[in-house]
Amino acid sequence: MAIVLSPETQAKAERIPDFAQRLERFINDQYAVEQWRAHQLQTMLTGPDAAVGLAYQDGHWAATGELPVGFDFDRFIEELREARIRETAGL
Repeated sequence: MAIVLSPETQAKAERIPDFAQRLERFINDQYAVEQWRAHQLQTMLTGPDAAVGLAYQDGHWAATGELPVGFDFDRFIEELREARIRETAGL
């Protein structure tokens, strides 16, 4: 990756003895942070047990892979509906 600096910034950078190393370390640290954030987001979206194949986000369930053999989708929807009714009713 090439970083282009303005002439004024180039002059200031030359006065800092280890500027290139500091800049490279900063960029690498920022990249590592972004990779960590992306991983955390993916973990949050898929949940800790990704084998289930469902993720819950913003009030919606979505399939993230294959559902387990014998998964009863009708029962799953019914349980969600009943839980929502209990929550709304304050039970």
